[in-house]
Amino acid sequence: MPIDGDLSDLPLHILLQALTQAGQTGRLTLRTRVEEVTLVLDRGRIAAVLSSDAQLRLGQMLLQLGDISEEQLEQALALQAVTDGRRRLGQILMELGFVTHQQIKRALAQQFEEVLVRVLGAADASFAFVPEPPLIPDEETILDDAPMTKLILNTIRRADERRAGVRLTTGPADRSMLDRLLPEERAVLMAVLERQRTEQQLVEATGLPRATLREVLDRLVSARLLERAG
Repeated sequence: MPIDGDLSDLPLHILLQALTQAGQTGRLTLRTRVEEVTLVLDRGRIAAVLSSDAQLRLGQMLLQLGDISEEQLEQALALQAVTDGRRRLGQILMELGFVTHQQIKRALAQQFEEVLVRVLGAADASFAFVPEPPLIPDEETILDDAPMTKLILNTIRRADERRAGVRLTTGPADRSMLDRLLPEERAVLMAVLERQRTEQQLVEATGLPRATLREVLDRLVSARLLERAG
């Protein structure tokens, strides 16, 4: 039976544990004000993570991990397009010999964890679960042997760290940096001055992709213009 609601009423980690322990198959869609992600479950296991953010897609995760090259990703995506998207990217990459099933599982675990961190950090997240018949996908591309509880606990810790956010530094700062600020660095500083402190708030205030925002925050912290709160 389909279910939906707000994650403020039913915490995400409890919802996930209920679906996985019950061996459910279907699509769990999570929505915030800035993005939408879908967890595809197959008999209680994570079979795929779909995201509106290109940086959260499996191919990008494999690139970040150094498991494939841009050329290999483009080749696999071209083959996937021929099948009208009916075949999963991980399966195609393995058939081409570019990755192993363990590399796919590692990237899928990272996808899953990053999705949870983002959703847990959002103040207005909602969910909808729609049951579907079992997918019977390639067993090698299912996240079945990852310790789910450990992943969830780790994401809760990371979400708490991100909710703490950043603030203007209280110590000596490199003031010469102010004259050399890039437009995105200036936008983040202005948002912090307007009391936008958490990662979610800064994404919404600046419109920067999360990956870019994190790079900007790291630079501003290194320049001692900002510091981590908490």
